[in-house]
Amino acid sequence: MTSLSTRLLEPATRPQVVDALVQLADTEMAAKTGLSGAVLRTAYGAAKRLGEGRVRRAVDAVLPGVASTLDPYHDAAGATPFGAYLADPARSSQVADQLLAVADAKAAAVEGNPLGRVYSSVRGRAKDHVVAALPGLGTTLERFAR
Repeated sequence: MTSLSTRLLEPATRPQVVDALVQLADTEMAAKTGLSGAVLRTAYGAAKRLGEGRVRRAVDAVLPGVASTLDPYHDAAGATPFGAYLADPARSSQVADQLLAVADAKAAAVEGNPLGRVYSSVRGRAKDHVVAALPGLGTTLERFAR
């Protein structure tokens, strides 16, 4: 059986996965409300103003870590839709922590990068937003895992 990460990182598939994840991020940001949502939308807008290519490159850079982090969850999901499996309260907090660890490691490696500064400005409240995005993340990635 081919792993989720192997499928997502195939040279012919990876650009499509990155495009889909950037679109997911755009959709998630547009749906944010309230004060913390406004802060997050502002930070994301700043990142995009740095150049669409930077957001895409950042997504591409974290994709291997994200994919390998999600491999065991994808294997365990079985017939359960992957988005629903990730969002299950029994595991969503752990999944979010692991995904944020991937992002934290990547952000630390690009110190001084404007995108890294934007990430740092919103990191404190990121976990709740990651948990909220898990259903969409799982659904998006599942399309490429078949």
